[in-house]
Amino acid sequence: MKLDVARALLALGSGTLLLLAGCLTPPAPPATAAPAAAQPAPDVPAVADTKPQPARDFKRTSAELLAELKLGWNLGNSFDAPESETAWGNPAVTPELLRAVAKSGFDLVRIPVTWSLHTGPAPDFKIDPNWLGRVSEAVNYVRDAGMYAIINVHHDGADGFKQVEWLSLNDATGAVTDANNQAVRARFVAVWGQIAKRFADYGEELLFESMNEIHDGYGPPDPKYFAIINGLNQAFVDLVRASAGNNAQRHLVVPGYNTNIDHTIAGFQLPKDPTPGRLILSAHYYDPYLFALQAQKHTWGKASPGNDGWGQEDFVVTQFDKLKTHYLDKGIPMILGEYGACQQQGFEDYRRYYMEYVTKAAVDRGIVPVYWDNGGEGSGGEKFALFSRSSYAPLHPKLLEAMLRAAKSSYSLTDVALPVAAAK
Repeated sequence: MKLDVARALLALGSGTLLLLAGCLTPPAPPATAAPAAAQPAPDVPAVADTKPQPARDFKRTSAELLAELKLGWNLGNSFDAPESETAWGNPAVTPELLRAVAKSGFDLVRIPVTWSLHTGPAPDFKIDPNWLGRVSEAVNYVRDAGMYAIINVHHDGADGFKQVEWLSLNDATGAVTDANNQAVRARFVAVWGQIAKRFADYGEELLFESMNEIHDGYGPPDPKYFAIINGLNQAFVDLVRASAGNNAQRHLVVPGYNTNIDHTIAGFQLPKDPTPGRLILSAHYYDPYLFALQAQKHTWGKASPGNDGWGQEDFVVTQFDKLKTHYLDKGIPMILGEYGACQQQGFEDYRRYYMEYVTKAAVDRGIVPVYWDNGGEGSGGEKFALFSRSSYAPLHPKLLEAMLRAAKSSYSLTDVALPVAAAK
């Protein structure tokens, strides 16, 4: 998604700034997109069709499953890069990378996938079998490492990449029309029909997520958009449940508008599902945006110098309490499908404090947090890497230790140690 500084800052009537962070900017977005049905990059060989290993039985509801999956990790800026998995600078994904992630304590891997440039023309929108096969390999790497996987439809919508975005709320003129809604739904169903068929025999180890952060800007959304998102989520559930194999039992993940907490509460409707207890709601969290994602603010926490007073500890608690009240307390399980804070050299303990606090606040409310790792090493905005994509080594062991402590140990939010400078 193209993220400019200004587009994430919205002045509300009260003067409060609401930061609606979304998915992350690619390292170097292409000026023009490749033609449809692009072939794999030269350094990623085409792969043969592979058969999945024996599927794990569907023995649990989604709530029971998430109760065991404490912490997740995003394989970002790989399969979500529209042209190929290496187009945004990360190397080809390997089994060794996923084994390193599992060894470090993660239970779940979200694999964002952009399908647009790997599909043929209407009406079939046939997915390139090499691309589908390579995504299958990545899912197998996750499964074979003992973790669970999520695949989705990612930058196909809302990010403005030329010749890539088709999952749009508006037509080319910016209007909401029945013709555009029908065209989007037809392609959405065609793409998901092929994905569901390919992975039909996979077991509980694979979850499907309908879409990513679909939106039309960052102001208050038109209520019509809520209805469109809800309709697509319902079409997704209907299609998957009617498809073959294990899909009638599969755990399915659905978001609200732009995965934003407040907009989700305002307009999300849980799809009707003939299979009870197998739906999961997803939201994302990058607040405050200037600290967590852009590194324009270097400290976080109400006791820390230089914070602007917004998006601090009380805001985390308030937002996650809303999710608990509206969804978890009503039996709707949740993941935080993306969250994180980028590396800032010299301010590492503020990042540790933020990540431990947000992780702990989510887990304490029954939400499984899934860290956004885009492979970005170094210091500054968008530098989210937890693991080297080449050596597979953890890049920030103390940060990883804090996240795992928050996810898997029993203690209070008030026990999270303040940043060293703020504690003085």
